[in-house]
Amino acid sequence: MDHPHPRDDRPGDSRDRSGVQAQRVGLGFSIATIGLAAWSLFPSFPAGQLIAVVTIVPLLALILTLRFPDRFRIGLGSGYGANLGTGCIVAAGTLAARTLSDVNLVSWLPLTAFTIAVAIIFLIVAARFETQLRRRGWRLLLAALFVGAYAFGALGQFNAALDHSAPALLRSRVLAKHLGHSRLATYQLTLEPWGPFATPTDAHVQQELYERLQPGDTVCLRLHDGAFGMAWFTVAACR
Repeated sequence: MDHPHPRDDRPGDSRDRSGVQAQRVGLGFSIATIGLAAWSLFPSFPAGQLIAVVTIVPLLALILTLRFPDRFRIGLGSGYGANLGTGCIVAAGTLAARTLSDVNLVSWLPLTAFTIAVAIIFLIVAARFETQLRRRGWRLLLAALFVGAYAFGALGQFNAALDHSAPALLRSRVLAKHLGHSRLATYQLTLEPWGPFATPTDAHVQQELYERLQPGDTVCLRLHDGAFGMAWFTVAACR
């Protein structure tokens, strides 16, 4: 009579199964993020919800990496864990691109300064604790670039999304209209001097408003303080 063989649950087999599962999670993570980024290129995407999800993506990757350091990593350093770096890079780029194309800031200097500060802090911390990166400086610089892009996009988006201040209502006139010079479908109006601007300035608007307005038309502007003190504004047709 044949006896059933005892189940072989050697530690090596368990690690192999965990590694395969981690690779599948990493692949799904990257594909989902790329899909969300591609969706954001279309004007029909639900801006608020999608931006919130894309913002969470790098944070989720960080949590997985800290919780399971032997299974996941975010591009940098050594190891054979599933790399979640692609999803983080795509998310950071998407956030930065959408902030540049969707948000009208009165001044971009504070946001730019914050971005540079975050990138420098990341460089210092990563160089201090990731000793192997000292021999691969280009990887460290590339990582700092995308960390800065994430900080730029996240702060720019939440500065507007979390702003509950009462806006100041102002008026201006359309001087010209033109498409943005990027791969994203951006629509811009050139407005005559108004409020904080002493010279004509460009403003991003939705396609519907862009097609509706013509040079010479009057527009109404809502000037907000910004949740983090960075004033921003929106453009609408006056009734």
